[in-house]
Amino acid sequence: MLVAVVFTILFGSLQPTPPDSLSLEYCYSQIESEYPLARQIDLQQQITDLNKRIANTASYPQLNFGVSASYQSEVAELQFPSNMPFSGPDLSKDQYKATMEVSQSIYNGGAVGIKKKLKDIEGQAQQKSTQIQLHKIKEQVNEVYFGILLAQQQLQIVGTMLKSLRAQLKSVHSKVKNGVLLADQQHILEAELVKAQQDSAEINSNIQSGYEVLGELIDEQVSSGTSLALPDYQVPANQQDSLVQLRPEFSLYKTNRRALDYQKELAQTNKWPSLSAFGTAAYGRPGFNVFENDLHPYYIVGLQVKWNLWGAKNAAIQQKVFSMQQKNIQQEERAFERQLRASLIKIRQRMKSLEDQITRDQQVIDLRQKVVKSVSSQMKNGAATATEYITELNKATQARLSMQMHKTELIRAKVDYHTTLGLSNNSTE
Repeated sequence: MLVAVVFTILFGSLQPTPPDSLSLEYCYSQIESEYPLARQIDLQQQITDLNKRIANTASYPQLNFGVSASYQSEVAELQFPSNMPFSGPDLSKDQYKATMEVSQSIYNGGAVGIKKKLKDIEGQAQQKSTQIQLHKIKEQVNEVYFGILLAQQQLQIVGTMLKSLRAQLKSVHSKVKNGVLLADQQHILEAELVKAQQDSAEINSNIQSGYEVLGELIDEQVSSGTSLALPDYQVPANQQDSLVQLRPEFSLYKTNRRALDYQKELAQTNKWPSLSAFGTAAYGRPGFNVFENDLHPYYIVGLQVKWNLWGAKNAAIQQKVFSMQQKNIQQEERAFERQLRASLIKIRQRMKSLEDQITRDQQVIDLRQKVVKSVSSQMKNGAATATEYITELNKATQARLSMQMHKTELIRAKVDYHTTLGLSNNSTE
């Protein structure tokens, strides 16, 4: 029993504990290192290296081995007159052959080197596609991260509202009991209190599910008590033209165009003949001399030129097709860039609107503070009740919380701006 307790103390404490606080940058780093898609990048590089090795084997001598045995119903015969002192050879109907064929490409227009480059660029395209998917995961992290922060601030506002409603309900209950007010007034406040409690429960549920989703995305256990740090992002001014190309989609467009350039070069090789050397060594019967009936070695060596005339004609058509595909990619890139710039304009407008709201929030806070100060003075003189003072104080608190929410939304807009641009962190370099 003692051993079990000691084991639990020693090894149970080694289990990972949820972090006390998280930052958005940390979540990004976890996505880049721990998310399953991130691990595909290394695998894709290994696949690319293997494909290049396979393509490179086309420049090596090609060896083929074969063995065959056959029996045929008749063989060639030489007919001589019967009075001749000799007769034709007696050829066997069973035939055997073991061969080794060797071929070596001497000239193919550089097709092997082009195919290796093509495999490399195709691998890069796969990696870029994975980076695009990871970028979308980061956008999802933004949504969940700030969803939790805004829900927590909304919960504070609802909590302040609950305090105000309870204080008012206490005052109204006393007045109803003394016959000053009708019971309907109390029922109205009670209904509002129940609705606010429902809102509070729903917000708490959203916060809990948000933490669970965030933990699943970053592959960590994240408790609902974990503090989420507000990032400090600055928006680059008037640098869209230079920064917009940082999105991984643009790298993919560029890579796909390069791949089509290699396809055109590969098609160009079909316009010219290919030269290769070949040789065959064999053992069996019959050989090249069909009248040699004994098992024996024989061989053949030579050079071979191949020129596919239809392939040469189609090569020019293929190159036109690849050029048209490049134009399609260029149009897709322009359309994506236009959508991207429209999104950036929309985010900038949202930031401007939030900045204006924050300015108005400060004005409301200043006015609410004056009201609180006035009611406080009236309460000291007996002209206002404590309930009225608490109500105005809660309104001032709600105004401050509302401004804090707008500040958080502004930070969210700045983060969205960075993410839309493709910036990996709070750097504009």
